[in-house]
Amino acid sequence: MTTDILFTCVGTTDPVRGYRDGGMLHIIRHYRPQKVFVFLSKEMSDFEQKDHRFSKTIQYVQEHWEGYAPQMICHDSGIVNAADLDAVYDPLLGFFREAADGNPGCRVLINLSSGTPQMKTVLAQLALSPQYSVLGIQVLNPERRSGSSERANSRDYAVDEELELNEDNEPAAPCRCTEPRMLAMQRDRQRAQMRSLLMQRDYRALSAMGADLPAEVATLVRHLAARNDLDGEEAKKLARGLNVPFSLYPAQRKTDDQYKQISEYYLLLRNLQLTNRYTEFVLRMNPFLTYLCLQMLRESLPCPLTSITEPQYDHRIRLDPAAMAQVIPAEKAALEQELHDTLRVSTDISLHVLVPFLRVLGKLPDSTLNVLDACLRLNRAQRNPAAHQLHAITEEQIFKASVDSHGRHYGSADLIHAFGRMLKDTYPDWCDGALFTVYDRCNEYIISRL
Repeated sequence: MTTDILFTCVGTTDPVRGYRDGGMLHIIRHYRPQKVFVFLSKEMSDFEQKDHRFSKTIQYVQEHWEGYAPQMICHDSGIVNAADLDAVYDPLLGFFREAADGNPGCRVLINLSSGTPQMKTVLAQLALSPQYSVLGIQVLNPERRSGSSERANSRDYAVDEELELNEDNEPAAPCRCTEPRMLAMQRDRQRAQMRSLLMQRDYRALSAMGADLPAEVATLVRHLAARNDLDGEEAKKLARGLNVPFSLYPAQRKTDDQYKQISEYYLLLRNLQLTNRYTEFVLRMNPFLTYLCLQMLRESLPCPLTSITEPQYDHRIRLDPAAMAQVIPAEKAALEQELHDTLRVSTDISLHVLVPFLRVLGKLPDSTLNVLDACLRLNRAQRNPAAHQLHAITEEQIFKASVDSHGRHYGSADLIHAFGRMLKDTYPDWCDGALFTVYDRCNEYIISRL
């Protein structure tokens, strides 16, 4: 069962006016919160010091309401002009956060009926916050009595008499509390917008709403935004301050930097495919496959890769045909036959070379080589137009262009599934299957906290 706390301002109708509950007391009566947080302006604080009207109210409740004993926490803001929105906003917001953050797991009832119009404006905004579990409550005035009785700032106001003769103590007294539907609808709309951004993996846009998110969720969203942007250092820094019930970087044991980079790149490809961003998916696929195939080549060669390549420059690796002729002459000849061309000193190790080379070496299963062949065809058909022209790639175009030598076509989901299998096969000691669902688990966790 959810525990409630009440957050309330007070005004000249509180705690009792005209022998009927003011907003604060009426909510206490019908919702029975465990704690009551009362925000006092200087005027209301002076009344409390003079006649103890609020502390007497809680004492009365504790003595007369069948063992119900709420705790009251009053905050003397010192605000002289409670009609000044700028003066009210920060102190009221600060006390609200203190109350909500200090009572995790509790629903915060917000009294929308007590205080100045400026206070009620801030309270209505708080009632819309998706950052906390909140419920805005409005208390209607008694019929025909709203203008007929003196307010609680009258010189003759007697809190003890008002409490004893309070007509709302009668069993048949009606409940005047309402829960404004428009506030709930607006809050639900905002939460729906957040869920939509999560489903789109648009963590950067969601992070811009950080003020409306619980603190830990806001940090997790910023982590995911940095991670999805391949900003590994920022993502790791943010992850250090998080305490989520699962690993953000699942791995079977300590990994090297190359695996960390390629596994993060794979997760980016997953997100692009899931959100139908096919043009970027095809453009990003090429570097991922190049680095993955390079690792496959290292494991398939009968010699170190460095023994048949030139020294790297500009992060590009080039084959050394003369060294290949000495170290792996048969493989060199077979590769040139596959390429229908002679290897030159200027030959980069691109996918165009890597895939035939891996086929020649014969260490990979046909299913992997077939996928790589299909990716080569997709690259030739769609990558250059997408990179250099006003050209958007569709799922249908991916399926049509991604065809292997046996005539099988691959959609983007087929390719992502195959890439995950290839990543796991290439790094069997490091790649934990939980890696593939880390964004899904983060999304589920965030949604559970909204």
